[in-house]
Amino acid sequence: MKRRKWPYLTFLLASLIVYAVAEETKDDGPSLIVQPDSSVVPADTRISFFCRADGNPLPNVVWRRNEHVITDTRYTTKTLSNGLSTLRIDPVLLEDSNTTISCTADNGVGTPIKAEATLTVLPADQLPEGFPLIEAHPALKSVEQGRTAHVTCRVEGDPRPKVLWLRDLMPIDIRSNPRYSVSTLGNP
Repeated sequence: MKRRKWPYLTFLLASLIVYAVAEETKDDGPSLIVQPDSSVVPADTRISFFCRADGNPLPNVVWRRNEHVITDTRYTTKTLSNGLSTLRIDPVLLEDSNTTISCTADNGVGTPIKAEATLTVLPADQLPEGFPLIEAHPALKSVEQGRTAHVTCRVEGDPRPKVLWLRDLMPIDIRSNPRYSVSTLGNP
């Protein structure tokens, strides 16, 4: 009598699928994909710090100022479902100078992970020559749905500053979203 190999192959395939699903849902401790950068800004402006956490389950991100949980209303935080978190300070005051900003990611698996950045604030009348400045801020616009909105921002500085566009406090990924495009006018 000839034995059939199908039940064994079915069991083997089912085992591989269960193993693959188990590997995919394995708990992983937190890691930081994006860490906040130390920054120098003029007083009475605004700044955003970014932190992106990863892990399974997705970690919670907590922002701190000089090791204390932030309660000041000038500080706004926002976190997306992909782990990207923003801390916005508006306005930045001279008293914020030499502040340590940290983001800590924790998901209950392994050890929480922390990254730090230093905020330096300069008086507006003591900026070094060539310091990057926004000469014309973007303005809110109202346009008909389906129409194109043009938003402008003019920056000065030497070397020429890089511009990061935000929407609702979060960076816009211009490369992967066809709804957005950037054109640079003026000196390259």
